[in-house]
Amino acid sequence: MGRGYSQESLNAAVDGRVARGDYRGALELPRAFAARDADTASALLLEINLAEAEYNLGRWSDAWDRLRRLDPLAAAFPIARAGLSQQRAWIAAHVGRAGEALRHWHRAELADLPRRYHAEHFFTGAVAQIAAGDLQAAQRCAQAGTHAALRLSSRRNALAICGRVAVAARDWAEAERLFRAAALHPYRGQGGDALLLWGDALSRLGRSDEARQAYALACERDPQSESAQIARTRSDGL
Repeated sequence: MGRGYSQESLNAAVDGRVARGDYRGALELPRAFAARDADTASALLLEINLAEAEYNLGRWSDAWDRLRRLDPLAAAFPIARAGLSQQRAWIAAHVGRAGEALRHWHRAELADLPRRYHAEHFFTGAVAQIAAGDLQAAQRCAQAGTHAALRLSSRRNALAICGRVAVAARDWAEAERLFRAAALHPYRGQGGDALLLWGDALSRLGRSDEARQAYALACERDPQSESAQIARTRSDGL
């Protein structure tokens, strides 16, 4: 066991690794360093960030299980309470539990989140509404997230979320346009899911060579992700 870290410092280190797409490295950090101050908002945010690392690796059940039994502690910390509900909504939407996704999303109070993260609240709502089949509500959430986006990563992700809505509407040309814009955006961290969907849209449009390039980009930019694994398989099948 390494030297002690405060939960705030450990959480910042984990968050940085997740943002760089080093999901395995993020999960290794808590094992390598003893953390102090277990009953804090930072301790809860750490678990939320570790859950993100897990589901980006495709470990959706592990991510869900990590968030169990955190509610009593989260009740004392508004930002952690909102983050916990939002993370659960994101996971539930991706594993086909639309009703549960919407319930958790509605529990996340926008006022409990820092303004720079308001866009992500709406992006989560868009994904939950897509899972529920309400594309008009999904579009409204995507547009609200676009308007709320302050960070460079949020502005790139706004394009990707709008692209997801277009995919759900089976508007492949619009989806391709949005995912291409996301791929060309200056922010290049993570993003394997959008690059995978860009390849899918190109494939639907009969542009197989470009689809292979998009799939290759998913593997290059977000190599540890589940999306990269899927992209390799789809590229081989073209």
